[in-house]
Amino acid sequence: MKNTTIRFIVLSTIILTFGACEDFLEQSPETFQTPQNFFETEAQINEAISGIYNTNRGLMNGAHWRFGENRSDNTSFQYNPNDRGGISNEDIDNFLMLSANPNLGSYWGTSYSGISRANFALENLDNVPFNDEAIRNFRRGEILFLRSWFYFNLVQLYGDVPYVTSAGDSPEEILSDEFLARIPADQVYANILEDMQQAIDLLPNSGDTDSGRATRGAALMLKAKIHMVLQEFALAETLLEQMQGLGYSLQSDYASIFAPDNKNNSEMVFEIQYSFALGQASNFVSRFVPFNSGSDILGDSGPAGSRAGQNQPTLDLINLYDADDARLLHNISFYDNGTTVEPWMSKFNYGFEDDGLQDVNFPMFRYADALLMLAECYERTGGGDPIPLLSEVRSRSMPNSALSAEETSDLEQTIADERRRELAFENHRWFDLLRTGRAVEVMTAHGIQQKIQKPTTVPDEAYTNIRTILGIPFGQVEEFGFTQNAGW
Repeated sequence: MKNTTIRFIVLSTIILTFGACEDFLEQSPETFQTPQNFFETEAQINEAISGIYNTNRGLMNGAHWRFGENRSDNTSFQYNPNDRGGISNEDIDNFLMLSANPNLGSYWGTSYSGISRANFALENLDNVPFNDEAIRNFRRGEILFLRSWFYFNLVQLYGDVPYVTSAGDSPEEILSDEFLARIPADQVYANILEDMQQAIDLLPNSGDTDSGRATRGAALMLKAKIHMVLQEFALAETLLEQMQGLGYSLQSDYASIFAPDNKNNSEMVFEIQYSFALGQASNFVSRFVPFNSGSDILGDSGPAGSRAGQNQPTLDLINLYDADDARLLHNISFYDNGTTVEPWMSKFNYGFEDDGLQDVNFPMFRYADALLMLAECYERTGGGDPIPLLSEVRSRSMPNSALSAEETSDLEQTIADERRRELAFENHRWFDLLRTGRAVEVMTAHGIQQKIQKPTTVPDEAYTNIRTILGIPFGQVEEFGFTQNAGW
């Protein structure tokens, strides 16, 4: 057997591992079940759907930030000459990846694992009795939302991808051309747009569901993001305006948005759930502190590991902030060991419950993002005034900073910069560069600066091949015969 990084086509669809939890947090032992003997009760459907949420949490906690932030001009990494084992991660930042890079396979495999789980749940949803049909519809909406999210990321990153909506009844079907064929990206987008409209119609508003579950607002926001990728700004605009009537609002203080005692607040449209008390802690900060900080930051949770120093803020991002911007003061800290000063991403640093473990959720969609998306739509369509929306987001962190004449004369760039300041380290930047067609231009210029700033650690060949589409993982090409993307 050559490579089983994804094997959703053979293994994940035949024997599926469901991680069960109550309200997405309380763990119970994982079990191996087939759809024939698993899906008999509403509670088992709920466990299956919890497994999809868990898969998404794994994606957000693992490979997603490497491509959403590290591949962009927002972050780089702290070079450790004494530990070169993490070079596959560094190659993402330097645009030196090969198709055998394990991060490519990890992202692909985790995403298709979530899709496989979603397909199983959907195929069995109508075969299970529910006490309330509204709950069945709610569950269907959740599954469609999560499956569409996986596909949305896959198609942006890899281009044409296999689009599978069936669990598969046999190994022969699972290995058929229907399952293995990559379909055009525009068809993938069309499919998930259709699913998202169904999810919008089925999902309740945020106040009508348990914290952490998908809602109508999350579905509206995802569908708007899809339309924006397709440059359909008028359609996105309508969806985002609907969100304005769903009760979302900005928190008054930027640092409070992510605080563990303020989870699932009015600004959070969709939040990845973590709970230390229930055995599902988060560990973002321990990866991102400087590797040479010892226990100075982590305290009793230290010392920092030799492969910490990931997702390190770039000088370019730091300089984008005004000195008194509350977002700079919260998002980025500077560690001085007496020899060097290292910036590090402190956005989610709210202390530790135990060794490197936190009780901090991760924002996937929040209302500030929706407002900035709407501002961009207005700037593109002329359907509204983007400046009040920009000002609403900016004034929270910079109360006395009105937009300058220069900024209002180039609102497209101003909105892009504001998104970068506001949403830094939330995995949006690379996708924004892709969506606006600026990835090659921006990253080429960024590469020049990186080589000036790090002349001894950035290879000469870095940033010389800025590819906007990832390679299909080598193992998948070898195992299943996928056509490799150009340039890989």
